[in-house]
Amino acid sequence: MNQSCQSEVIKMVSTLQRKTQMYLNEQTRHLGLTGSQAPFILITCENGEMIQNKFCELLEMDKSTVAKMLSKLEAEGYITRKPDTADSRAMIVYPTRKSYDICAALEGFGNNWVNYLTSDMSDIEFAAFFSMLEKISDKAVDFFSDAPI
Repeated sequence: MNQSCQSEVIKMVSTLQRKTQMYLNEQTRHLGLTGSQAPFILITCENGEMIQNKFCELLEMDKSTVAKMLSKLEAEGYITRKPDTADSRAMIVYPTRKSYDICAALEGFGNNWVNYLTSDMSDIEFAAFFSMLEKISDKAVDFFSDAPI
């Protein structure tokens, strides 16, 4: 791959991330949420009760970022947290009715965005795109799990 293409990849990934965040922020604003909060609510609704540290694995985020986001969601009534009876250092996160009430809307926002971005792709192109995106994402995760930071 030539140098010009390599720098374009970084720009495109950055643009995609930034525009996705802008879209999600716009879509969730009327709910009193940010786009960054949406994945936490979706994961909580999908899983029911779960250990707080599981968010770190699923979202590839550090513990302090997850704790801050969950504290905010708890203060806003979207989740509740209780100490794990098996491990008092761990917290179990539970969705509230408020989370379940908006979960379908949040899923719709994500689906609409992906459908918009991929609307010009054939089924074969989308399958190839998804496969490559998954491969690249896995490689990025591997880098940070293998390399000292």
